[in-house]
Amino acid sequence: MSEIEDTPPNVTKLPVQFKTPMPADRTLLSPFEVQRGGGCSHYLTGYIVDPTLAEVECGGCGAKLNPMWVLTRLATEDRRMAEAQARYQDEQRRLRERSRTKCRSCGAMTPISRA
Repeated sequence: MSEIEDTPPNVTKLPVQFKTPMPADRTLLSPFEVQRGGGCSHYLTGYIVDPTLAEVECGGCGAKLNPMWVLTRLATEDRRMAEAQARYQDEQRRLRERSRTKCRSCGAMTPISRA
């Protein structure tokens, strides 16, 4: 790492020596790179389903995908969306039931205006 050439006089340099980076042949791939397999992640591009052949293709790269993997992925996304919707509905119900709230500046309980 190179040092900054024009250091202002009011800045004190710390006596820190940076480690040299690890050579590329000794580093591990990140989990994201391993999962992706080098190209498309098959998550955000959509799927092309052929029900007669029971095949699924990635909408982005055209790779043939395991239909069970796609079904599991879609079911997981649907479950997460349903849980988020339920949490949102619970929070909205809780807020509708409140009639008073605590003032941040004075600490007194004040009525909530519904107008």
